Amino acid sequence: MADTGVREADTEVAVRQRIRDLLVELFGRERFPGGIEDSVSLREAGLPSTGLVSLLVAMEDAFGFEWDDDVQPEVLRSVDSLTGHVLALRG
Repeated sequence: MADTGVREADTEVAVRQRIRDLLVELFGRERFPGGIEDSVSLREAGLPSTGLVSLLVAMEDAFGFEWDDDVQPEVLRSVDSLTGHVLALRG
């Protein structure tokens, strides 16, 4: 059972890191440095609406899913919330 917990943690860490990597790939390390907390609002971190759309499209490609039209706005708030959504989709 501990094995499953380790794999889940590894998956969460991997998803979180991939989202951070996408932010850097799309917007540059100067704009999204590693020091921004995962719980910080992406809008507060300087991501405009058009940037969020670019991130969401990149996440679809990276994780192999499509966003639902009725996704709740709080899902799109931060790296934490985006990570939680991807993990929930994976079940």
